[in-house]
Parts: sequence; C-alpha cells; structure tokens
Amino acid sequence: MSAALTRADRPTYPAAATRSAAEQPRIRYNVAAFEEESARRELLSETMVEGPAGTDFEIKLRGARFQLHARFLNDLISPGALKVRAEIKTRRFYGQSERGLPLYEEDEQKQTLQLGFDEKMVLLPFGRNNRDAEADQLKIEITPTLSDQSARLASGMKRPLEIKILKAGPGNSITVEASKSPHRFAVEAALFEDGREVARGSSDDFLVEEPREIRLEPNERASAEAAANPLAMSLSVDQYLERRPADQAAVSFDVYSLGGSQKTQRETFAPQWAGIGQINSTMSYDISDRYLKSSGRRYELRLSVKLAPGEFAE
Repeated sequence: MSAALTRADRPTYPAAATRSAAEQPRIRYNVAAFEEESARRELLSETMVEGPAGTDFEIKLRGARFQLHARFLNDLISPGALKVRAEIKTRRFYGQSERGLPLYEEDEQKQTLQLGFDEKMVLLPFGRNNRDAEADQLKIEITPTLSDQSARLASGMKRPLEIKILKAGPGNSITVEASKSPHRFAVEAALFEDGREVARGSSDDFLVEEPREIRLEPNERASAEAAANPLAMSLSVDQYLERRPADQAAVSFDVYSLGGSQKTQRETFAPQWAGIGQINSTMSYDISDRYLKSSGRRYELRLSVKLAPGEFAE
C-alpha cells in the first residue's frame, strides 16, 4: 500500500473557530473509493462519518473483483492536525492459473499519517500499478473537515455519531461502523522484590495500539542484583473494553533487562505477555522464574492502566 497527502479545497466553518475551548470539536470524514483505469475514474462508494475528536471507523467494501476491509484510528493532535492510523486488508481477483483456477492477490498493510484540515489522504491499497498502465487501480481518498455542527443537541445531550452512505456503486456492497472510545492512557509499572517495591516507571502518553517503552528505575530499597539489572518493557494498550461500571484495558508487552555500561543492551526474558484488567486497578505478574532466578527472591511485576489526563470515557 502506498499513501500520499494532497491539498484539498473546501469551505471553512466559522463555528469551528469560535468553539468553546472546553468543547470537543466534531470532525467529519468523507471517504471515497475509486477504481481507475487509464482515463476512466469510477466512484465505487462514498461515505460520510462524523463524530467528536477520536472517532474511529471501519469500512467493508465488496465488489465483483475485490474485497476491502479498512480500519481507521483517528486522533486530534493539535487544533489543526490529525493523526490517522490506517489498517487495510484487501483481496483482489488476479487471474487464472494454467489449470483454470482463480488466483487472488491478498495484502494487509498499516500506514500512519498526519494531515491538516486543508489536506486529504490518498491510499492505494494495492500500490501503484506499474506493470500495466491499463489495469484497474483502487484508490481511497479521505478528506477530514471540522464540522459546523455543535457537540451537543438542543436538549443538552451529546450529539451522536453519524454515518451516511452517500453512494454505493452498482454491484458493490458496503458496511460502515463507527465508534468512540478513549485513546490516551497513563500506565504505571512497578517491580516488587520479596513484597517491597524496588523499581518504578510510568508514562501518561500512551496511544491505543501504539507500543511505548517504560523504564523501571531502581530505588534505594532494591538489592544489589536488582539495581544492577534494571528492567524495561515495551507495552501496548491494545483495547479499551466497556464493562460498566468497571471498564477494562487489554495490554500486551515484552519485558527485558537492560545491560551494558550505558544500560542500552536489551535482553528479553518475557516476550509477548498479555493481560486484561480493570481501569485504575493492578495487574500482577510473577517473573521469579525468569528474572534473577538464581537469587531465590520473589519478583513480581505490577501494572496499572488509567485514562490519561484530559481523557474521558463516553
């Protein structure tokens, strides 16, 4: 898959400029899928998705010769810029084998781009077709705008998410889903040695599905062995699960010790671990049989996931 940004001409909305600073802006996404062949350009589908900042959406498009499943995670990173993380799975009829059996081209790609409200994102799920200039090419264009609708209805209730299928080409079926859940999280990690805390690390800048590193800094209560073998972990908050009143977070992580004179050499001893725990609660993992096993001490890793400052559950 290849991607590009292009400038988009569109009207501006005065309401967006005068919006209350405390009010979360609504963002409208126009998503159009085209099939291009030589000079021909056919609109296969066009969809509008609108919701508050942080609204995610999925589009499933099925045509006579291809299938597309596109998922978009969206974050407002500044008043005039978005971060869009796209995950696209495609399947396209490629031809026939020598025995007359159908052949399909399948692909799965991820792309992250930052774009302003004067730009549109162009995705080519199958890449640029350089083999045959006359062959069909699938193109997806995503154009974000600040909505002119208020965040709340006249009743004071939050305005719901909106989905409008503006066009579904003949012979094509389309399914669109949108959702709004927290994207930003604060994570704390602590190492316990025989029941006492000996190291801690934290970060309040986790984006959902985006791994970050946390280093656990030893304190004065750490044994000489633990102080000489500090830990770090690469952790991802994979999903926010609505389980009211006690919502949950799903995490996955690798744990490694830091060695070398500058503590930059990583030796993973707990790869691909995972867990689900309540927000603001503690998840515990016994790592005694993997970390400083010969010491005979009990080592426990405790994790806590919270909503980052300024992030709220709907």
